[in-house]
Amino acid sequence: MLLTWMSWWQSLSAPEQVFWGIGLIFSLLFIIYLLLQIIGHETDLDLDHGDVDFAFWGLRSLLAFGMFLGYAGVVALRMGLGLWVAILVGGLAGGLAAWLSYLVISTLLRLQASGTLDVYNAIGQKGSVHLRIPANQQGTGKVLVEVQGALRELDAITKGDEIPTGATITVDQVTPEGVLVVRGISS
Repeated sequence: MLLTWMSWWQSLSAPEQVFWGIGLIFSLLFIIYLLLQIIGHETDLDLDHGDVDFAFWGLRSLLAFGMFLGYAGVVALRMGLGLWVAILVGGLAGGLAAWLSYLVISTLLRLQASGTLDVYNAIGQKGSVHLRIPANQQGTGKVLVEVQGALRELDAITKGDEIPTGATITVDQVTPEGVLVVRGISS
C-alpha cells in the first residue's frame, strides 16, 4: 500500500505536490486541533494587539485557509488551469473558508453567557422575604429576587423595622460583602 501511495505521489507534478502537501498538512493539523478540543484543551492563538483586531486570523481560520488553499489549488490544476490561476483560486477559496470560519465562531461565541452572578444587578428589583429579616441590621435574612433572568435566594439586611417572611421588598443597595440592603414595601 505504501508503494501505491509513493507511486501516486511521484506521478504528480511539482505544483500538485505542493498543493496536496499544503492541504494534507493543514488537514492533519485540523484533526489534531479537533482531538485537543474534544479532550478539553484550550487551543487558539491570542493575536489581540491593541486597536488592531486579529481575531479573524485565529487558529481555526488559519487551518481552514490552509486546507482550502491546498485542495482548491489541486482542483484548479486538475481542471487544466495554470499555476497562477490555481494560486489565485486557492487563495480565494482559503480566504473565503477563513472568513466563514471566523463568522461562524464569532456568532457562536456571542451566544454564550457567563452565568456569573453580579449581585449589583439586584439593585432596584422587587422580591419577597423567604426568611425574616431582623430590624436595624441586627442579622441577615433571606430574600427571593429575580437577578439576571433567574430567581435567586440571597442574604439580606434592612436598616428599618423587621421584615416578616412573605413580605414584599425592594433592593436599595448591596454591601461590600455582597449582602442586599432591602426595605419592605406595601404590596
